[in-house]
Amino acid sequence: MTVDPELNNLLGSVPLLAARPAAAWQARPLVSMTNRNWRVTAGDADYVLRAPGASSQRYLSRAQEFHNAAIAADLGIVPPLLHADAKTGVTLQAFLADARALTPEDFAAPEIARKIGGVLGRLHRSGRAYQGVMQAFPIIDTYLELAADDRLRRLRARAEPIRVAMAAHPVALVPSHIDPNPANFLLRGDGTLLLIDWEYSAMCDPAWDVAAIEMGGRIDHAAFRGGYGALPGESRLWLMRAALHLVAGSWTYAEIAGGNAAPGLDVMLERYLSDLGRMLDHPALKRHLAVLG
Repeated sequence: MTVDPELNNLLGSVPLLAARPAAAWQARPLVSMTNRNWRVTAGDADYVLRAPGASSQRYLSRAQEFHNAAIAADLGIVPPLLHADAKTGVTLQAFLADARALTPEDFAAPEIARKIGGVLGRLHRSGRAYQGVMQAFPIIDTYLELAADDRLRRLRARAEPIRVAMAAHPVALVPSHIDPNPANFLLRGDGTLLLIDWEYSAMCDPAWDVAAIEMGGRIDHAAFRGGYGALPGESRLWLMRAALHLVAGSWTYAEIAGGNAAPGLDVMLERYLSDLGRMLDHPALKRHLAVLG
C-alpha cells in the first residue's frame, strides 16, 4: 500500500482495522470535497474510512452527526456506521460495491425522482428527534464570521427581507439531511436508494431539503412529489432556494479561507453568488415576500 503517515495512523486507531497489520490493507482514495476518504480492503473486508477535513471541524458537531446518522440507519436510509469517534470525526462503514452515486442528470428520471422523494418523505415524517437545529440565516452569519468579503456582506444585507418573511411564518421542524446533493445519494443494484454523509443533519424547516433537491438537478417534480407527498408552499420554497444560494456561497468562501484546496471551489462560489444576485433582482421576489409577509 502507499505510504501515508495519516492513513497508517488511522488504520491503527480503528479497532476493526487495527485487528490486521497496516500492511495488509489496500487503500484507494475516494473523491471528497471536504474530507479525506479511502476505500480500504483486505481479503473479504471492504470499508470506507473517513478522516474529516480541518476546515469543516470549525463548525460541525461530530457527536450530533453520529446521533442523527444512527437514526437514519434505523430508518433504513443509510448503512450503519461501524466506527464513529466523536472527538476526531473518524468513521468507518461498509463499502457498497453494487452502489453508484447519482448525477444531476439522474434527477430527471421519474423512477429515481420518486425514490428521492420517498427517502426524504420517510425522514421528514418519521417523527424522530435529531440533535441540533439548522436555520439558513444563523448558519450564513456563522460562515460570514469565519470569512467574508464585501460582496458576500452586501448580498447578506439584500437578503434580509427573506429572513424576516420566513421568520414571521415559522413551521414545525423535522429531521433533515441538509445536504441532499446528487453525490450523496447511492443507488444500489437492487434499486434501493440510500442517502449518505450526515455531517450537517439537524432539525430543520422541511423546505430546506426540498429546495436543495431543486438546486441539485433538474428534478422530475411530479415524480418527486409522488414519492415525497405534500410539498411546502411555492413561495416558501422559492425564498428558501434564494437563501440556500447564500448558504452555499458563504460556506464555499469559508472553506476556501479555511484552507480547503479542493478544485472547483472558486467556480462554485461564483455560480452560487451570481445565481443569488439574479434571484434578488427577479420581479418574483416581491411577490413571494408578499405571500409570506
